[in-house]
Amino acid sequence: MKLPLVATLLCTTLTAFVSPQVQSDNTFYFTPYVGYAFTSNITDENGNAIRIEDDPHIAFSLDTDMGAGRIGLFISHQPNEAENIQGDGSFTYFQFQSSLRFDVNPSFDSFFGASVGTTISESDWTSNDLLFSGGFFGGAEYKINSNTKLVLEARWLANLIDSNTNAICTLPTGDETCRIKIESDWISQLQTNIGITYSF
Repeated sequence: MKLPLVATLLCTTLTAFVSPQVQSDNTFYFTPYVGYAFTSNITDENGNAIRIEDDPHIAFSLDTDMGAGRIGLFISHQPNEAENIQGDGSFTYFQFQSSLRFDVNPSFDSFFGASVGTTISESDWTSNDLLFSGGFFGGAEYKINSNTKLVLEARWLANLIDSNTNAICTLPTGDETCRIKIESDWISQLQTNIGITYSF
C-alpha cells in the first residue's frame, strides 16, 4: 500500500518538474545528502521516556527557481530504533519545500526555508503508516564551480503522531512483554546534512 503511494507522489511531482514550460524557464538543482538525525523522546501513559536512537540517514532534494528563492521536493530515509520497544523501523520523509536565497559573497550563499508533507512510518510503536510532518531548514552553500556547490544544512522536522498509539515493549527482566500507550503528540528531529548540489 505504501509503495504505490510513494510512486504516485514521485511521478506527479516529477511530471510537474519536467514539463516543457518549466524546463524552458528554470534551472534545476539536484542535491544528494548524507547526515545524522537527533530525535526527541516520546513518553508513555505513565510518564516514562521512550528514547528513539539517533541515526544516520540519506536524503535528496530536487528544486527549481521561483522568485527570490526555490521550490521543490525533499525526500529523506532513515532507520529508527527505540529502546525497550520490539522491532526496528524507519521514517521516510516526503515533503514539498520552499526557500529564500541570500548572496553572501561570490563564493557563498545562504538559505532559509520551510517544508510540509508526510512521513511514511515503518515503526512498530505507531499504528499509523502516514504521519503529517513539517519543518524548517537553513544552511549555506559553497560554490565549487558554476554547476556544483557544497551544501551544509540543518533541518528541524516534526511528526504528528496519534496520542492513542499502542506499542509492545520488552522488559529488562527477560522475555516478558508489556503494552504501552504513547502520550506524546509530536516527535521532532534535528537533521544535520552535508551534500553536493548539481545544477542543470
